[in-house]
Amino acid sequence: MKSLLFICIVLWTFSLHSQNILISEDFEANNLPNGWTISTNASDGGWSIGTAQNIESQWWEIANHGKIIGTNDDDCDCDKSMDYLILPTLDFSNSTAAALQFENYFDGGEFQGNTEIATLEYSLDNGASWSILSTIEGAEEGAWDSQSIDLSSLCGNANVLLGFHYDDDGGWMFGWAIDDVLIFEPEGLDLALTSLAIPPNVNVPATLAISGTVTNMGAETITSFDVSWDIGGGMIFNTTVTGVAIPSLGTYNFTHPDNLQIFNSGQTSLQVTLSNINGLPSDDNSTNDVLSMNIQALEYGTIIDGGIEREYIYYHPSSAPENCPLVFVCHGYTGTAEGIMNYSEFNQLADEYGFAVCYPQGTQDGGGNTFFNVGYDFQNNETVDDVAFLQNLNNYFQNTYSLAADEVFCTGMSNGGDLCYMLACQASETFRAVAPISGMIMQDIMDDCAPLNEVSILEIHGTNDNVTYYDGDPTNQDGWGAYPSIPETMTFFNDLFSLILQSSENFLNTSTNDGSTVSSQKYGSEDSCTEVWLYTVQGGGHDWPGAYGNMDIQASREAWLFFQQLCEPAANLSGISPQQGKIVIRVLDIMGREVKNNSSGVVLYQYSDGTTSRIFLQPK
Repeated sequence: MKSLLFICIVLWTFSLHSQNILISEDFEANNLPNGWTISTNASDGGWSIGTAQNIESQWWEIANHGKIIGTNDDDCDCDKSMDYLILPTLDFSNSTAAALQFENYFDGGEFQGNTEIATLEYSLDNGASWSILSTIEGAEEGAWDSQSIDLSSLCGNANVLLGFHYDDDGGWMFGWAIDDVLIFEPEGLDLALTSLAIPPNVNVPATLAISGTVTNMGAETITSFDVSWDIGGGMIFNTTVTGVAIPSLGTYNFTHPDNLQIFNSGQTSLQVTLSNINGLPSDDNSTNDVLSMNIQALEYGTIIDGGIEREYIYYHPSSAPENCPLVFVCHGYTGTAEGIMNYSEFNQLADEYGFAVCYPQGTQDGGGNTFFNVGYDFQNNETVDDVAFLQNLNNYFQNTYSLAADEVFCTGMSNGGDLCYMLACQASETFRAVAPISGMIMQDIMDDCAPLNEVSILEIHGTNDNVTYYDGDPTNQDGWGAYPSIPETMTFFNDLFSLILQSSENFLNTSTNDGSTVSSQKYGSEDSCTEVWLYTVQGGGHDWPGAYGNMDIQASREAWLFFQQLCEPAANLSGISPQQGKIVIRVLDIMGREVKNNSSGVVLYQYSDGTTSRIFLQPK
């Protein structure tokens, strides 16, 4: 199964004040720019303009970059061997030097013996024949990078065509996306910081060399410059590079003598700056002198569980409060911990809301595919205990970090979602709530489901899911094993926990091009904090909404917000006493009606500072 890792680095944008600009295009309009053309054999029309979410697909995820233009072979698996994006005709007859720059998102991936190819090509005969000028290398971990290509060999020619050519090598590959295309004739003094060779994800503790590439975008030779870096806090590390002679359009790779050391999990914001170029306070274009990026410091760890070494990725934001919640995020069948970490973007949510997150890695089944063991029919000889694995992981984290033992949650995609149901039935003493995405509960797990505690559930599922059927597979036609429909699953847990329908609504159809809409049904009780919610994606497939498929909601954010809004079980009046100067001004029941302070069940307390809290009060 294909997977693509990506991380979004904030890259510089082109804004050259002293250059003679021939073409500048950022693709922010909805249509192909004037003079640009597409030539393709592909059934999907080749290149298209949109956001990363519009263009990406399940196995080719693109980091956000505003409006972009791209060609996606993963989505159509069609003939992409002749996918050309052709620029307007250029006249270099009076030029002595010229350069092309663009932002590039290309993995250079391999799959089933094929390797995708991306080239910049030129034609001097109106497109009748093409020659390769440059072959694009895959970016590190699928990130956006900046490409600079010298066009001086084409100077002296009129009627020059340049084409971005994507070739899927005859296989089912990924794709290529570009942005911010600029063609210019270099003039003046202009040194640009064009890339940083620093990994976006690191294993703590980490010592990182600050290295990258500068490009001479001007006409004057560069003989010296300063490079500085900082991560905030006032301390700046500076060094001077001398003894160089970087010609116009030439590049130079630097390494700063001072390393960046990261000791704890969390996010570090790095900024690298050029200055003192050729001894002058600034060059002719200061807008390309700075690059910033976010580095995620992670714990790539292992534990011995069930006699085997198990892997996981753990992220604990430095901004998280003491005793913060912990969310497990489990990948799908054949997936990876790093893959779901990237497309779910739970680390960003952890930074935003202040919780820790763990991505467990499944083991390999007899066919060599990664999985979590929920008892599929074709895996009836597998003995690995993934329920115990997650419980043991939780025990390790609880003993190592400052976490809230009563705020442990799990979400997962497909097979990882199936594991969520298993945890709800078999590990209710550990997990307070689960949020399966495109998941199901095996019939035999349901038949034996007798949790010690009630576990709240949010299921997000597409009606057109062609892997985990919304209508279930009660007779095991597909060989995974028998499982009930999603509505029957919700009914089972609602009956088990004595819940009733409290609300149903439709989400706004904010993305009209994804072919799907989302509705919700929310079940609860006045007598407990337990809730069961179903988000039905009408027309949705086997997707993680917000990453691919439906774009009206973000499954990751909805899962966290579901976990966050759950009221505290078995609270009493001492739990809502005035604190830090705020007092209770009103007490409401779940229908919004004002009640007395001595009420029992689920109530909403409104405080004098405008905040609220949902609490379950035990009867006196």
